[in-house]
Amino acid sequence: MPPTLTDLSRDPWLRSDVDALIGANMPAYMSWESPGNWRWHGMYDLYPAHQLCLLDEDGRLLAAANGLPIRWDGSASSLPSGSDGVLVEAVDHGPPDRPDAVCMLSVSVDAGHRAAGLAELLLGEVRRRAAEDAPRGVVIPVRPTRKPRYPLIPIDVYAAWRRPDGSCFDPWLRTHLDLGATRLGIAENSLVIRQPVHRWEEFLGHPLPGPGDHPLPGALVPLRVTEDGYGTYTEPNVWVHHPAGLPTP
Repeated sequence: MPPTLTDLSRDPWLRSDVDALIGANMPAYMSWESPGNWRWHGMYDLYPAHQLCLLDEDGRLLAAANGLPIRWDGSASSLPSGSDGVLVEAVDHGPPDRPDAVCMLSVSVDAGHRAAGLAELLLGEVRRRAAEDAPRGVVIPVRPTRKPRYPLIPIDVYAAWRRPDGSCFDPWLRTHLDLGATRLGIAENSLVIRQPVHRWEEFLGHPLPGPGDHPLPGALVPLRVTEDGYGTYTEPNVWVHHPAGLPTP
């Protein structure tokens, strides 16, 4: 039986399930305080119809996609700084009068259903809806899934890696490109989490006795510790653009 598509405007009771699914797919620190994370639930409040959910026949959440409408002139140079920038603008200033595009900030799939094409199904639905009221399509600050294995490689270099057959090396970026997306550029400061060193030490389970760049499990780049006693994780993402409407077969 195919999954049922719904959203938080129709089924607001799914909010906690969406949060739990996102949390299960990310390192714990990814939900710590950042300009965007402070406003994450504001996105649910203001744009519930853009929080898509796929349910199984028993009503269990299988996958979710989180996004919101934005103004965008179609140029790479006018893109926001990343997920933090998108959320600050959209939550603090409210819905745009005439959105140009949809920005998807997260696509999460339950671990037991990751080979079932659910992410592709959600991306297709977002593109279909964009054709109705967001003519410039869909932009996404993509978090490449395999990048944590290569935290010292600059993300622009990593994003350009190819497999022997010429396809994109990163599987999540490859999914987008295979669906017809194009790369627009790099969001160098997409998500910025700055916390006291002791909080990072508690997460890591070992001391960080001095400043410098430190490995961080699940991170795309190292954690930078500075003399002021703080550690900052500045996550880069890769901007991609999907045209509105479903891909041509």
